[in-house]
Formats: sequence, C-alpha cells, structure tokens
Amino acid sequence: MKKILMLLLIVVSPLIVKAQRVGYELRTNGNTYFYTDYHNFELRHRTDLEENRVTYRQNVKIDKHFVMSIPLHYKIEKHQPTLEPRLVYKWNNKAIWVQQEFDANKLYNLALAFDLKEGNRCYRLGWDNSNTYRFRLLINIE
Repeated sequence: MKKILMLLLIVVSPLIVKAQRVGYELRTNGNTYFYTDYHNFELRHRTDLEENRVTYRQNVKIDKHFVMSIPLHYKIEKHQPTLEPRLVYKWNNKAIWVQQEFDANKLYNLALAFDLKEGNRCYRLGWDNSNTYRFRLLINIE
C-alpha cells in the first residue's frame, strides 16, 4: 500500500503543486528517477521505491557564464540531509557542470554533466565517479 501511495504522489504531484518542470532520468547502474519542481523546490522519486528526496536549491550568479548552484537535499527514507554544490558554466542553450555530494560524515559521488536545452525540453548526458552514466529529459510545463 505504501508503494502505491508513493507512486500516486509522484504522478499527481505536478498537478498538486503546479510544477514548472517534470523529468525522467535513467542511469546505467539501473536506477531511474522521476522529477518535479516548483520554483526552488524539487521532488525526486527513485522508481524502485527505495528513495524519495526533497530539495531546496539556491542559484548564485558568479558572472555572465558561471553559476554556483547550492542545493540542500533531504533523503526521506534515510532521514539524511546532504549538500551537493554544483558549479555550472552556461552559454547559449547549453551548460556543463560539476558537483560533489556530501553530508557531515563522508563524500559521495563526484558528477559531471552536459545539458542541452531545445524549446521546452532539456536533455542531460552525465557521468559520476561510480562509473555511472546518466541520461535525463526535463520538460518545462508552465
């Protein structure tokens, strides 16, 4: 029953919170994720139902091309907050970024990705140091 309720929440949440974007990410380690966000808040659901994460993200513009993205994540089932600062270089409809995830006790994955925006869609191709590749489609729906 809990799994059905979580799946229903993910499917219905864009309508509930009037999401600005929804997305799907596939990784070569077998994990897949659904995303939805509204302003600076994001909900990520791992489809094997082992992890749900809420994120508050603040972006700080450094100059014309560089942005420092500072997200604070909370992994609900693990009761674990993490920080995942990301340095982004943007030009035209493209961006390349690098990020390091960590919490108070240890470092997690270092990730690198390339984003390409076309119209209301954003495509991502990325890699992290667990030798996992990630592919994401994000659609603006506002």
